[in-house]
Amino acid sequence: MKKLALLSILFCALSFLGAADEEFHAGDQSVFMLPTAYTMPKGSCAVTVYEAVILQFAYAPIDRLHLSAGMVVLPFNYNLDMAETITAGAKYNYYRGKSMASAVWGSCTYRPKLLTLGNVLSFGSNGGKGVGSVHLMGMLVGDIESENLRGILGTGGILHLFKRVNGMMDFLYYVPINLVGEPGEFFGVKDHNYALLNAGIRLKGKRGSVDWGGLGSVGKVVKSKKLQLLPFVKVTLMF
Repeated sequence: MKKLALLSILFCALSFLGAADEEFHAGDQSVFMLPTAYTMPKGSCAVTVYEAVILQFAYAPIDRLHLSAGMVVLPFNYNLDMAETITAGAKYNYYRGKSMASAVWGSCTYRPKLLTLGNVLSFGSNGGKGVGSVHLMGMLVGDIESENLRGILGTGGILHLFKRVNGMMDFLYYVPINLVGEPGEFFGVKDHNYALLNAGIRLKGKRGSVDWGGLGSVGKVVKSKKLQLLPFVKVTLMF
């Protein structure tokens, strides 16, 4: 945990070396899974595929607003049940300063019946002469069927390595406190005191990006004491 904290501080220190600008590349709207406060230019669309099974479409009707819809899609086993996994969401960038931006977002999933509401602060710049950015997130996740409400905290960073290559890391911590409902009843997991870590690189262009990372779990729900990373791939096309 100390190493992760030091790494986050390093990302934060580097991000303040560059000021935010208007340059936007495909994928800048998120790290791996952690959303950023950045939004696409007005009239832009983006298609993102997570792990070849989750498909998301986003549209920016104005510069500061994203509207999105996503669902699970299994290419070789398509069935109507997949339509029940559809998630509708929106993100609004309500503050955009010289070196900081902030956005609020929310989403609703039909099955499992989940509601989310969160806020993210983004510091630094991923374009121009910026050397990177750091992102701090807090969100609430509600499970409608079990009437359970929990909090999730997250941090992530994007570090400019080369012109077309970024180093990235995000860390999502599932707070072991139920704001509403009985502890341990959330989303079918008895002990939710754990975190997800994702680290890797982004190969980016103006209209497309590919994220390659390793995704691992840390916490009581993981039997192994060693961090075991699974391959994580995300592809984004913007037009």
